[in-house]
Amino acid sequence: MSAQQSAITVSALTGDLSGIVGKHLIYAYDNGWKFELYVRGPQRIESRCLMGPMFGRWSKNQAAKLVQLNDDLYKIAWVEPTGTTTVIIIWLGDRRVHTTISYPQWMLDYPESTLTRYEDNLEAVIADREKGPTYPLTLVASSGRITFLESRDLDDDTVINCPPDKLPPGYAARTN
Repeated sequence: MSAQQSAITVSALTGDLSGIVGKHLIYAYDNGWKFELYVRGPQRIESRCLMGPMFGRWSKNQAAKLVQLNDDLYKIAWVEPTGTTTVIIIWLGDRRVHTTISYPQWMLDYPESTLTRYEDNLEAVIADREKGPTYPLTLVASSGRITFLESRDLDDDTVINCPPDKLPPGYAARTN
């Protein structure tokens, strides 16, 4: 654990986040989708879709709410500019995840503007979101396994730094 991680303040609202902050993980859902998550700080995450219908989506420095639920059990939630809301429960010791995602209808009908680093395409994403429809929402709940887990320094820009189609062969299949 780095000095930065040990300096994270414990609060009654979030619990002790030192066990999750700095974690970099790849997880595979039972449906075959595969995602990557890096917890870059106590209020920031980065993510990348490695396999599945949303392949190509990735995000840097996304604001998120993190909470420790129990010893090695954490909840991370965020809302993207697309209107997508994601809540992921992470059991580090059991190497399991459970995610609930709420997709606005336009994302399912016309996802093209989001299949990239949406921060680089924000004007198109917002224009598509405004065209809608934002309702109905499609709720997707999935469970999966953490296949790769490592600790990284906080705010490390090298962890998630390129689109998924630029990753080396076998990147998503790494295990440890």
